[in-house]
Amino acid sequence: MLKCTPMTNRRVSPAAVREFNLKSQQPDMNYKVASTFGEVLDAWCLVYRQYLAASLIGPNEFSIFTFPEYISNNTAVIIGKDHEQTVCTASAVLDSDRGLPLDNYYKRELDQLRAEGRNLIEVGLVADSRKLENFSNVIELMNGIARFGVYSKHLDYVVGIHPRRVNLYNRLWGFKPYGQRKDYTTLKTAPVVLLHLSGLDPQTRSLEMNQDIYSNTKEFNFDTRYKFNPQNFIGSNEFTNSVESLIRKIWHGKSLQKV
Repeated sequence: MLKCTPMTNRRVSPAAVREFNLKSQQPDMNYKVASTFGEVLDAWCLVYRQYLAASLIGPNEFSIFTFPEYISNNTAVIIGKDHEQTVCTASAVLDSDRGLPLDNYYKRELDQLRAEGRNLIEVGLVADSRKLENFSNVIELMNGIARFGVYSKHLDYVVGIHPRRVNLYNRLWGFKPYGQRKDYTTLKTAPVVLLHLSGLDPQTRSLEMNQDIYSNTKEFNFDTRYKFNPQNFIGSNEFTNSVESLIRKIWHGKSLQKV
């Protein structure tokens, strides 16, 4: 997973965290879990525009980018709205028999975590349309994703990020490298490193950014999140001929596993 807005690999001090807490209290920003199909599409359209602008993907006729594994009831899409317009987003998908998108690159490492009895949750599809000097949006989005893990009892988070952001993710949330750097061919061979974080680790819970996450799902109502059950909005046949077809076209014929 790569975030489209460039971020510097800088040291994050406690003072910077406190400054973020002040800056992030923007009266016009509202962070929530997407509860409608339209909100999910808005989010993934934003991902498409950002990834396309960053030359990470090529164009497609639907102007949407996602991974097949995210077309699932195990998914939560977090969005940030400014004056009712979606300006940033991140998604997460719980591990299941379908596997995770990162299995395409780090299956051995993820299977090792599974063998240890860990309930995995993958973070991805992060995008931010605003050119801000601070990184308040991505912090709010990641905190929302963390709360989805708490809600779902999937407390082992995995993410694939650009190597230059490894230190940032480590200092803010406690992510640690769990795999070698690889070329992420899905995003035009961008470099990627697998990171892992255990929400059960006392050291992780002690970080200032995490102290409220693991005991309070706060303002995110995950019971009302949009679920990709075909019966929720269209019939089975129409679902097969539309959503699955859409994903196959985006992925140039790649087979989409059944929900």
